[in-house]
Amino acid sequence: MRLLQVCNVGNIVGGTAACAWSVTRALPDMDHVVVFRSRPTEATQAAFRECQVRQESQLALDSVLSVDVVLLHNTAKQHVSWSDAGDLPSRPVVQYIHSNARGHASAHRMVCCSEYLRERIDQPECTVLHQGVPLAPSMTEERSGEPFTIGRICTPTARKWPPRLLSFYETLASRHRDVHWEFVGCPEELRERMVAACNGRVQFHVAGTEARSLLHKWDAMLYHHPDLPETFGRTVAEAMRCGCVPIVDAAGGFREQVDGSDGFLCSSVDEFSEAIETLGDKSRRDERAKRCRRHADERFSLGAFRKRLLMLLETL
Repeated sequence: MRLLQVCNVGNIVGGTAACAWSVTRALPDMDHVVVFRSRPTEATQAAFRECQVRQESQLALDSVLSVDVVLLHNTAKQHVSWSDAGDLPSRPVVQYIHSNARGHASAHRMVCCSEYLRERIDQPECTVLHQGVPLAPSMTEERSGEPFTIGRICTPTARKWPPRLLSFYETLASRHRDVHWEFVGCPEELRERMVAACNGRVQFHVAGTEARSLLHKWDAMLYHHPDLPETFGRTVAEAMRCGCVPIVDAAGGFREQVDGSDGFLCSSVDEFSEAIETLGDKSRRDERAKRCRRHADERFSLGAFRKRLLMLLETL
């Protein structure tokens, strides 16, 4: 079977390209074509090196007719060659919705990344398709518990790193002086103030696919955003698969991924602080890590994702 996927941004870091990459990994027995609307970066081309990669500002009808199935990722109607549902191509088309944007292109099937998102879009026929994630590659420096390390890994954009995070981390760092903080993707202009907020106990890393290996080293991954709930926490799934305990906002798609017995869902800085205090006990931390791995392997592994994808394809 020949599967074509369409992504808006040609960057494997953030956006929908990472999900498309997971699809290719979950379905290695298929022939994959990946179309990017913007120029794919070198890292993106390397990640999709076993696929046919193209750049097209608008998906041409000839491209659709040369494959068996089309999987759109948050693709707008003006970026495809058909105008409405009555004009769909003869090949099955699936629209995978990742955000509450308007004007998605018509498709034979609509799926979205979480129940949280499904409730917020005007697509009553849409069903939920949770992503799967590959297990991050291991690294030389594995988790030791000393020092107690908490990380944040996120798309390196100002929108994902609001200045209000500074007072949040200042509060946590002042309460938990044994914690070492690490940040992946923190914008350069925020770093000096973040160092001060964390009392100097901080290390920065460049965003990239290789940064996922840090999840094997970190004891916990903390994610808080005061204004922007995530529709699905891909990094949460990746962290749990590595036994890195998530401490995240009790908001958005996170509530479908963390059940409270493995990670922590928090609604205030005090609750984040209490979660860190709980993980200060290494035996509790180790038990949580085991639950995270077990839970994530059952729900977010590539094998589990493959089953969901094949069930979707069967309906087409």
